[in-house]
Amino acid sequence: MEKNIDRRKFTRNLSIGLGTFMLPSAGISQPATILDENNLNHIGPRSGFTPQIGTLISMLDWLSNSVIQYHKKLTVEQLDFLFDKESNTIGSLMMHLAATEVIYQDITFHNLEDFTPENKKKWNIAMELGDDARKEIKGNPLSYYKDMFDEVRAMTKAEMKKRDDKWLLSGETKDWDWNNYCKWFHVAEHYANHRGQMTWYAKRLPK
Repeated sequence: MEKNIDRRKFTRNLSIGLGTFMLPSAGISQPATILDENNLNHIGPRSGFTPQIGTLISMLDWLSNSVIQYHKKLTVEQLDFLFDKESNTIGSLMMHLAATEVIYQDITFHNLEDFTPENKKKWNIAMELGDDARKEIKGNPLSYYKDMFDEVRAMTKAEMKKRDDKWLLSGETKDWDWNNYCKWFHVAEHYANHRGQMTWYAKRLPK
């Protein structure tokens, strides 16, 4: 006949076997390891932010850097090149990415449904793309778009530092029933999606 199992002894032996692994208790925020913040390839928490917000920031930084680095050798003419009449230039797509981040700043930080009036005036053409963008967004070197990314990201970081993971996981809205994390994941997805589109254009630039 099998001996009765001593549950306390079993639990103690299990914890020893698993080493330092422990399941987090519900509702308790676990301490985050701060990674090498000078290494963009270290995705994870960042100092000054709650763990999930910091991880989101590290992803956004990796993505926007990828857009700039891949196109770092392009001239103004190449950034303004139109593949066909229905296309958008690489430069206008970069500005579109910044506009997307700005509109989600206004949506999530200020509980709006669109740009503020000031931001709409500045960013709406880039947001909508199309004929107006093809006509107006041109003549800018890559440094112009990099500075634009940096300026917009600085605002994102400043506002995110005022918030925590509870805020990130909340903020559901009626239409899509998506929380703030999903909204900002959409911003990250936009960088990745249009990075692929820009790469396609860059590979077809005139030699």
